[in-house]
Amino acid sequence: MKEKNPWFEYALDDFKSISLLLDSGIYRAVCFHAQQFAEKVLKGILSQRGVVPPRTHDLQTLSQAVMKTGTKLDIDAADLEFLSGIYIEYRYPSDLGLLPSGMPDEEDGRKASAIADNLYQQIEGIFD
Repeated sequence: MKEKNPWFEYALDDFKSISLLLDSGIYRAVCFHAQQFAEKVLKGILSQRGVVPPRTHDLQTLSQAVMKTGTKLDIDAADLEFLSGIYIEYRYPSDLGLLPSGMPDEEDGRKASAIADNLYQQIEGIFD
């Protein structure tokens, strides 16, 4: 029996939360869970490759570490930057809101969801 990777198990919980929150119009939480999904997937890949994941929430840093293992993922750097920015602002409220234009709206939630969907489709076999 294949041992389960806890990073992927937790990532899957975040992924399942995204569509429920999107349907409920809770866009800030959609963005947060999309970032968490991506972070946990990237850390899970590193763990699976025998690399101790760095203690960071920055998706660009994690993506670069994953690429160094020879794992190829088709993820746009701007998308990773978008999710990383949302994560930091979600956890620590500021006077400016989460984005330069304020709190995430439906468009931001759908964008975050689409980024997560893209990543999920690329690594879907991991969850089997």
